[in-house]
Amino acid sequence: MARIFHDGDSREIREGATLFDFADELAVQVPTSCGRFGHCHECIVEVTRGAEALAARTEPESFLRGDFRLACQATIQSAECDVEFKLLQRRPRILTGQPTATAAEIDPIVTRRENKVYYAGEELDHYRGRMYGVAIDLGTTTVVMELVNLETGEVIASASLENPQRFGGSDVMNRISYDSGAQHGELHNAIVTAINRELRAMCEMLNFPRHAIYEVMVAGNSTMRDLFFGLDVQSIGQRPGNA
Repeated sequence: MARIFHDGDSREIREGATLFDFADELAVQVPTSCGRFGHCHECIVEVTRGAEALAARTEPESFLRGDFRLACQATIQSAECDVEFKLLQRRPRILTGQPTATAAEIDPIVTRRENKVYYAGEELDHYRGRMYGVAIDLGTTTVVMELVNLETGEVIASASLENPQRFGGSDVMNRISYDSGAQHGELHNAIVTAINRELRAMCEMLNFPRHAIYEVMVAGNSTMRDLFFGLDVQSIGQRPGNA
């Protein structure tokens, strides 16, 4: 009997079940926020073996290419061959520990005076016991995040995750091409959703309210940066005109 595999574990395959059903059985945490109706586009998985055993893509999957599917939509239609899938975005490692010492003086734009928090001198919030900022290195393949104490400059925690935009291509040129088509905005939604998810995980792990994050700084190449901010990236992928 054919089986379905994820990360070395497997279950007996059966027709009519979705990849999300098997993910539940294999205790795989697949991200979703729409109740598995295909609306949120978060449960993207990569089918690395046995794609021919799956039913054709549904309309909610029309933005995907190649071996990428939505786990909630991809249904087994044939139990004659093994199927293997992996998450598009594997769980990150969130690390905490003693921050490294630095001799640099800090001059933050977010400051506190008594019980008030100020941004560039303008009152922003009441003090919630902590003042944090997030630094994000937005790479084509990997995203690295650091949670920083804005009052001391100390790095409180760091996390890394795979960039979930891989379904749009492995390099920037492919992603520019993808974003120029009918699926414009999908890459922006994918990265923003993933970063928000990991920020929530940090908040839960370290037990602080998300409203204590007052500033986010993002660094990346021009394509990754502009996709993050939802800007048009088409000019980046075009040849400059002749002078």
